[in-house]
Amino acid sequence: MRKPKDWGHPCSNPDCSHYRLINRGNMSAIATYLTQSGKRRIFRCSKCEGTFSETRDTVFFDLRTPEEKVRMALKMLLVKVALTAIGVVLGVTEETVLAWLRRAAQKAQEINAHLLRDLPITQVQLDAMWSFIRRKQAQQAGSDGASMEWSEDGRQWVWSSFAPEFRLILAAFVGPRTFDRALPLIQMTAAVVLGVPCFFSDGFSCYLSALIGVHTRIVSF
Repeated sequence: MRKPKDWGHPCSNPDCSHYRLINRGNMSAIATYLTQSGKRRIFRCSKCEGTFSETRDTVFFDLRTPEEKVRMALKMLLVKVALTAIGVVLGVTEETVLAWLRRAAQKAQEINAHLLRDLPITQVQLDAMWSFIRRKQAQQAGSDGASMEWSEDGRQWVWSSFAPEFRLILAAFVGPRTFDRALPLIQMTAAVVLGVPCFFSDGFSCYLSALIGVHTRIVSF
């Protein structure tokens, strides 16, 4: 019989002193139950006396759909299979597939927030790629390269900061090419790196103002 510390399952009670900590010897399997995906365990935390299902805090918690079907839908989305095609193949509605995607996205965001902390990054590449939404004809950008506020001309920019030494995307979001969007990119990047890395960009003027706003210590070479 396995010892409690070998289960590798965290306590799901936010008020517990062992919340989200694993292999601390506080979790014991006290029962099992059957689902469409097979047998699942129920755990008990000896610190807070709480009980939790094996799928608590996962994408599959409280779903009445076989886990393999959900996995297949997410895999098909990764390879750009259309929602209609996924629904036909798996026998579900598009709304159901989108609900699974939202679940997975939320959990992925939580995992990233936990893992991406105090990263020993020395170099960061800042970039923004654009595409069109609704309109396919862009109006002239400003002299500093900034786009119109909220991309009224139809352009949408995908902002990203990238650590080449780890091949890791540190931050990414969609918005117009303005200072108000450059600033949160630098803030999101600073929140996950340790210290002040060396930044590289395409020369967009708003990056400098954003960097000065976030990092107060500037070293010139």
